[in-house]
Amino acid sequence: MIAWKMAIVAAGSALALAACGGGGGGSTADNGGGSCTAKGAGSGSAAQTVKIVSDPTNVGKYDPATITVKKGDSVEWDWVDNSAQHSVSSDDNTTFDSCLQGAGSKFVVTFNTAGADIKYHCSIHAGMVGEIKVS
Repeated sequence: MIAWKMAIVAAGSALALAACGGGGGGSTADNGGGSCTAKGAGSGSAAQTVKIVSDPTNVGKYDPATITVKKGDSVEWDWVDNSAQHSVSSDDNTTFDSCLQGAGSKFVVTFNTAGADIKYHCSIHAGMVGEIKVS
């Protein structure tokens, strides 16, 4: 099971989504492109960081695209690309979703299910895909 807390910070703006409570709760963000109910997890230090960087082939990419973490570890996505907004959205569209964010934002998810293989994507750039393997 993935813990349901979230931390998103957008540098240079007043957007800051604090921790969400249990279940399917979330916070609503309006980043200029409409509203989105962000779902996610965790705060604190991450075991690994995935950078969201520019890529002329796919508009952007996750670097690295695939990582392996241990049960209970957190992953932090760090928006570095200042040319476009991106999201971190689980393929099942229910596990986590950062909503669209820009450069300077961070999103942390804690993974609590060993053996999970969680694929994710950017909600607006079809070529941006990633995978978290939980051991």
